[in-house]
Amino acid sequence: MHLFMMKSSRRCFTWLASNMLQHLLRPFAYLRIEHHAKWQVDWLIPLLVATISTGAIAWMNHHGTVPILGDSGIVAKILGFVQNLPGFYIAALAAIATFNRTDIDRHMPEPTPSIDVVIQGKTILIKLTRRRFLCTMFAFLTAESILLTVIAILGLVTAEAAKSLIPYEFHSHAKYAFLFAYLTIFWQMIAASFWGLYYLGEKLHQPDQR
Repeated sequence: MHLFMMKSSRRCFTWLASNMLQHLLRPFAYLRIEHHAKWQVDWLIPLLVATISTGAIAWMNHHGTVPILGDSGIVAKILGFVQNLPGFYIAALAAIATFNRTDIDRHMPEPTPSIDVVIQGKTILIKLTRRRFLCTMFAFLTAESILLTVIAILGLVTAEAAKSLIPYEFHSHAKYAFLFAYLTIFWQMIAASFWGLYYLGEKLHQPDQR
């Protein structure tokens, strides 16, 4: 009986932890929205710009010094910009969620973006309205800006300690790998922000156009 109760408790805890994790990570469901052109904004542009940015910084470091970590480094400068964004994204999310306009609740024109949602334990693919698309986008941007802030703080704080754990000959590789990953997330946020601004500033006022 005791063993049965322990197994039941363990299964219950596992289920609760898994369910809670799904809720906490749900803002990132924006990346799972299905649309034929969305991957360009989500991945192609960020990866391309991050590659160019990292390559340019590496090239300049062969001719001078472009600090990456440290108080005057690139990551610290980006942190100073990004840490102020969550509040603005939350304000935009609240405005979109309460925006009093009927055409914002129509389905987006074909090809309509779609996403999986869980309703009464069943996963269903639904087509998105402009309101739901923009709410999902700005929830993602809020979460991503917080993630960028946390990663930057951890990277700056642990940079010196990490050097002692990595062989000296790999220091440069590790530094640029971190920079590339960080810039990819950063440029992904920037690209999605401009896409959201395009929808709010223009597309939202053209409900019957693609």
